[in-house]
Amino acid sequence: MEGQSSEVLMVRQPIFDRNLKIISYQLRYQYSEYIEDSLFDPETEGSMLVMHTFTSLFQDGHIHKVPVFLPFPSSMLQEGSSLALPRKEIVIEVHPDITVTEEVISHLKMLSKQGYRIALDGFSMQPHLIPLIKLVNIIKIDFSLMHRAKIKKLVATLNKAKKTALAQNVDDFETLQFCKKVGFKLFQGGFISRPVKVLGKDVPGNSAALMQLLQQLQRPDITPSEIEELIVMDPKLSFKILKVVNSAAYQQSRSIYSMQQAVVILGHDQIRKWATLITLASNPDKPEELARNLLVRGRMCELLAETSEALQQDSAFMVGMISQLDILIDVEMEEILRQIPLDEKIKFAISDYEGELGELLEVVIAFENADWDQVQASAFGKEFFEVAYRHSLHWAEQAMAALVDGE
Repeated sequence: MEGQSSEVLMVRQPIFDRNLKIISYQLRYQYSEYIEDSLFDPETEGSMLVMHTFTSLFQDGHIHKVPVFLPFPSSMLQEGSSLALPRKEIVIEVHPDITVTEEVISHLKMLSKQGYRIALDGFSMQPHLIPLIKLVNIIKIDFSLMHRAKIKKLVATLNKAKKTALAQNVDDFETLQFCKKVGFKLFQGGFISRPVKVLGKDVPGNSAALMQLLQQLQRPDITPSEIEELIVMDPKLSFKILKVVNSAAYQQSRSIYSMQQAVVILGHDQIRKWATLITLASNPDKPEELARNLLVRGRMCELLAETSEALQQDSAFMVGMISQLDILIDVEMEEILRQIPLDEKIKFAISDYEGELGELLEVVIAFENADWDQVQASAFGKEFFEVAYRHSLHWAEQAMAALVDGE
């Protein structure tokens, strides 16, 4: 993933223990066009970081092998907003500018009981943050905000309270030695290691599809099949949902053969929360025509699969829709198939045209390319192709129009 398909999604800085061993990473949001000053407001930055961490493609297929400090926006520290994220792989970071309410305190207590580690960022004895000290595990102290005499007393107090003190902005050897002497257990700063760019590829979502999905998810009686119908209207949203299912948050060991299965695994509540988060960070990218083409191909594969007892319609739709996703998001197909938990039959059908699903995809592509000899030689009923194509085109047009109307 290099060149135009890669961009700077975030910057990553190591956090060290007293032996200068990397025990975690700090993530911050950064796009390439904002190299000099990339930080947005805490709410926007936090939403984007969480979304990108679990729904984007990265150079090496993942972004960390040790836990990451992940800033949570205040909207994710409210009642009913919890995402199912991996407890061992993240440390929830609370921004120092947060408005501390009873609801925030209650939610942090709940997260702590669930086993999440919580860090308080940029602490310098701000009065409004004092109530949070007993709720968090790690206190990050910024050397640029406090006198060393006060820092020494504060660290001693935190150690007695069995809170882990983390020294921020350790910019020289003398400061590092001071931090070790007064009892800091964790360290972060330019002297030890400067932040590095994390390259990856964001996968923007269709805002209309997301808005319609969010609207319908408010219905308590909505079924998994109805949710699936809404998600597959936007191939990018489909990719993000599949990527979430494959993240460590869900420890998914089974292969996915349909979007409905992914919906069932996540559940109504988690689908709603992820869709909300993706909405906050979505931006228009490629022309709608590309997304429409994926819907047409997916639907045509599904319709032709109805004529074969050996093919599952849900899997056929997945094969058709994902087969052009590399063009839509500028990421190599090999990388896409490596990072989403599709059934092996679907993967081989897309990558090598193997199996019955592969034959189906190949003949649909032949029809699109007007390769009539290959169409005639296929095992599928010739009379269905034109009808299936016209129906698929009409279905995709209606789907795209419905999304625009739903904005």
